[in-house]
Amino acid sequence: MKDPLVRFSVAIGGELLQKFDQFRETHQYPNRSEAVRGLMRAALIEDVVANDESEAMGVVTLIYDHHAGRIAERLTELQHTHLDRVVTTTHVHLDAHRCLEVILLRGATKVIRELADSLIGTKGVETGRLVLASATPVHDRQHAHSHHDHPH
Repeated sequence: MKDPLVRFSVAIGGELLQKFDQFRETHQYPNRSEAVRGLMRAALIEDVVANDESEAMGVVTLIYDHHAGRIAERLTELQHTHLDRVVTTTHVHLDAHRCLEVILLRGATKVIRELADSLIGTKGVETGRLVLASATPVHDRQHAHSHHDHPH
């Protein structure tokens, strides 16, 4: 059963409204309401993943030179010591020397951050980044698609 939408007013003008409309267009929100909902969801997710104990999904991206002393082996070893947290890994060859590795992690936010820091801090990693998302719903989002009787 869908919850009814509730209308509320927000007074805004000037440069802030112009920047918001540019944001909406850049991110291809069809209207201001969808843009506000998107920002609200993002803020709620940030609030959830700020809690060390909340369940989270983490996406770690690493770029490294595979010729750097045993880096691939060290990254693999780190992942093997956290098999309960590593969901999947994708490895892409960028050029003759550099690789991109994307690692999907799941667990308590604190554990995900610590593991991501270990991976990113591995000697030989050129750049690394962690993006966190809540693994549990943070709102009553009305899905536009069917789950076909299975959870996400």
